[in-house]
Amino acid sequence: HHHHLICSSCGDVTDFSLDHFGIIDEPSSDREAQLEDISIVSSLPTASITYDVTIDGDTHTATSFSCPGEEALNPSRLIDMGRFMQLVDVPVVGYETDADLAGSVQLAAATRHFALTHRVVAPAGGSDVTVRMSISGAAVNAYPDTTYLRENRAIRITDGSDEGWVLVLPEMPTADPRIVRGDDGGVTLEATFTAPAEGTILGLPMIAVPSNAGGEEQLSVWLDPLATVRVECDQMSLDGSGGDQLEPSTWDPERGVHVVQLSDLSAVGGPGNRDWADPEHHNWYNRHRLVLTNQTTEPVAIPMVFEAGNDAAVYIVGGSPMLRDPGGEPIGAPIQISKNWHENPFWYHLHTALTVQPGSHELEHTFAHSRWGSAYAAAHGQLSLVGWGRNQQWDESSLGAFGETITYDPDITLNRATVDDIRPFLVDTRGEWDWTGNVGGLNFLLYKSGTTIGNRDEHRMGRLRTRYRATGPNLTDVSYAGITRDGRIEGRVTTQLGRTDDLVRVYYHLEYEFLDDVEYQRIAFFQMAADRYGDNGFTRHAYGNAVEAVFDEEIPVHGTNGYESDLVRGIPLEGTDPWAMLYHNVRDDGNLPEYLADIGFVVRDYEAVIGGETITTPHINIRRTLNGGWSQMAFELGIPDDPADRLIPAGSTFRATVEYLVPPAVKSRYYGPSDYLLALPAEDYRTTAMMMELAAGNHLEVEMQAGTLIRTHPVEIEAAPGGDAAQFTITGGRGYLPITVHGLEGHDAWRLETRTGDTWMVIDQEVHGHDYWQAVHDPETDTWSLTWNVPNRGTVEYRVTGEVDAGCIGDLNGDGQVDAADLGLLVGAWSTSDASADLDEDGNVDAADLGLLIGAWGDCP
Repeated sequence: HHHHLICSSCGDVTDFSLDHFGIIDEPSSDREAQLEDISIVSSLPTASITYDVTIDGDTHTATSFSCPGEEALNPSRLIDMGRFMQLVDVPVVGYETDADLAGSVQLAAATRHFALTHRVVAPAGGSDVTVRMSISGAAVNAYPDTTYLRENRAIRITDGSDEGWVLVLPEMPTADPRIVRGDDGGVTLEATFTAPAEGTILGLPMIAVPSNAGGEEQLSVWLDPLATVRVECDQMSLDGSGGDQLEPSTWDPERGVHVVQLSDLSAVGGPGNRDWADPEHHNWYNRHRLVLTNQTTEPVAIPMVFEAGNDAAVYIVGGSPMLRDPGGEPIGAPIQISKNWHENPFWYHLHTALTVQPGSHELEHTFAHSRWGSAYAAAHGQLSLVGWGRNQQWDESSLGAFGETITYDPDITLNRATVDDIRPFLVDTRGEWDWTGNVGGLNFLLYKSGTTIGNRDEHRMGRLRTRYRATGPNLTDVSYAGITRDGRIEGRVTTQLGRTDDLVRVYYHLEYEFLDDVEYQRIAFFQMAADRYGDNGFTRHAYGNAVEAVFDEEIPVHGTNGYESDLVRGIPLEGTDPWAMLYHNVRDDGNLPEYLADIGFVVRDYEAVIGGETITTPHINIRRTLNGGWSQMAFELGIPDDPADRLIPAGSTFRATVEYLVPPAVKSRYYGPSDYLLALPAEDYRTTAMMMELAAGNHLEVEMQAGTLIRTHPVEIEAAPGGDAAQFTITGGRGYLPITVHGLEGHDAWRLETRTGDTWMVIDQEVHGHDYWQAVHDPETDTWSLTWNVPNRGTVEYRVTGEVDAGCIGDLNGDGQVDAADLGLLVGAWSTSDASADLDEDGNVDAADLGLLIGAWGDCP
């Protein structure tokens, strides 16, 4: 699952040229890459790319690049974005000397390659058409040595050592592709199409592979994609049967990936419509058998995308994909979620890349949607806005599959807030299992100084890079990191949404570092209700702690923006489990009225180190906002305020964990199964009593017996070496608590157990086979993080153990039972004599081992 940023580029979308591109030979971790200076790209060699078309001896150069509805400065559309594929296009390209000629361009940037495509619509007249791209400049001139690899369609350019590029055009059934090296060192890529029919789209896709993307065997993945590796897939039934009509993938040269088509659930009798009243529908996973065959002699990475429509996961607002081994255990390979419900038909693009040893390997692609095991699944992915009217980054996170939960506009493209629409969960607004009212609007760093850059004196984080470490289904882990416009504050915000059965509870981990002295007129590190996104009808605002509401007042109709006075800045939040809340919403208009939810946050961790002084008591500011005619109050997480000294020296840091909550406001409208919400009296809803219950109830104490505690909210533990990786006691909890154990050797055979007296019992939330935990592989340490969610109440002792009972013959996948999955592993090992299936240890995998396995069928002792 390794991925390094090994080639990089930056360009100008107004002419779709790559101004700089080159090879980065010092790999950095994804976490480090998030905050690397832009010079890592801008110092790469310069280049220029031009696009043209030749018809009947006349050459027409592309001169206009546009997108209907977008500004001229940005004609590009962001289609896919995430860990494995950034896909950008300009849909309308015009040519200087032929007004009737129409084209488009696309850039697909993956982890080990990028693909650049120039497409032209064949004109009338039946003439031959040559489509062309030309690359010039230092980025190619630096590599003067030329070797042709596949006739004229693939070329290696180097500097005489091993450094350089391989540029590949695909084999084309209807055209003659060729690459020509110019005397000036430039590279021209072209294909001549013979008398194409009018309206045919003529595509010229180039794949560029840098020399540090792997050896010759890896290169063959792009040179001869269908001969090098096979990717085959077939849908299985919910019970795991079927899957034996394997279909090969197709190869897409415009993205440089194998395309695997996922079938709709209705093809195997699953829910083709959303009948959530039927309990079976919630856990009706879409399962596909996947066979990957590496026909080379070395491990190679296989780039692939699973493509699906809305009905592959019942409803596109949710959907948590994962890869599992034949025993049903998640293997921890990340999958990028990119999707779109603004274009018809709706689509999912689920990208990944797997490093595969020689030979054939069986996996399962499992697509969960509403529940994963006994609780509602969490997901966080990129939602393409193509077809909606703006085309830049937008992220959507969900609980279950009934509507958005929290959405993100990281670059504030819509000029409102970083976090936009937020909707309560399991609240009947226009019927159960449907969308709910929007109570959104959150910001992270807001900073105002005396300096103006451009026309702005508000400095938020820009140059944002997104790290999708985990997309679900148990716990998301997505961070947005960048630097302020003036270069003075660096920041990282990580969002984690956990699988649960109660309400929206998302953890925001805030980390800011001051690279320079900062004189400020205003500074806030988190803001609930945003300056330009607070058009809610909350009529009361309050703050307090586990035992009391210290402040609880009406929101006046103030009609203004800003702080009322210095007295509402730097207010200390004393006591344990400090919280702030906006409640008693009166907006009951529209088809999705928002009065059915309140919002609040609890500060679970706080440390500001300002000029060497450490502050651990959280401080807040209360700010007036006016949005859409609604006078609201915003709570900001900040630091102590001294009007005479608003300077933060270089080297200062700010760290906090905020637990953000969207409680239901009307008990009769909550239809979920949560124990404590059903027990809470109806009169405590829409009051500060709800916030105190949430703040005190989810106060966690964790005591370690084995392993190391990294974080309490949510619980994160570094494993001890060996079979008993962690042992610990948790006190407190509401909903389902995420518990993550990092540093595990191997993805499989680990179990979370709980102790009653002297007996350890496996925690089992299974509905259909191993469907209640999540794995994430860490390529840098080659270890795994496993996450479970538990409804902890009171004090409970847990352990994570990988010690499988050695007396259990035949349990090849270590899941505690001998069943069809083990039979499949044994039969699969028949030809390879895999020693793990040699149960009688006679050196052969044969009928004797099959007999032992069948004799052991059933649960292990």
